[in-house]
Amino acid sequence: MTPELQQRLDSTMPPFDGSCIHSVGDLTLSQLRELLFAAVSSLTASSPEIQSYHDWHEHDGYIVESKPGSWDSLNLAIATDRTLFDSRDDDFDVRIAFYASTFDWLLRYNIDKDDESDYNTVACNFDLSVARRLNTTGFIDDLLTRFPKALMQCDSQPWFKSNYGG
Repeated sequence: MTPELQQRLDSTMPPFDGSCIHSVGDLTLSQLRELLFAAVSSLTASSPEIQSYHDWHEHDGYIVESKPGSWDSLNLAIATDRTLFDSRDDDFDVRIAFYASTFDWLLRYNIDKDDESDYNTVACNFDLSVARRLNTTGFIDDLLTRFPKALMQCDSQPWFKSNYGG
């Protein structure tokens, strides 16, 4: 987490005041890419400015600063299975995270490699937290409908708290 996102998590402020959809079990790299493409397509119009960081929340809870992100860099990362694999953090359980500068949503993914020589053997996961005020747009329902066996929905703040690795 970043310092501000951690404070928002502790205070149940956006994006942690709404819903979270997350993967159920491990995803393949191609499933993750398809899911990220659908999420990015839905989120792009809602937030012209985004931030990015490597999220250590599940690994050891380390707090980091974010940096300006871009839709172009995210779209380049999900262009192919290989570019998505190359976008990962090299450490275990460290997610790649993007969030709206307005804190309306937080999108994260993780790619843990099993065999460096074959990127198709990785175990992946995904989560997207959406502030209550943005959830009225229906894109959470759309993603749940499009990926019914891969995703489940829950309240964001308790889910994040239960996944803390520090």
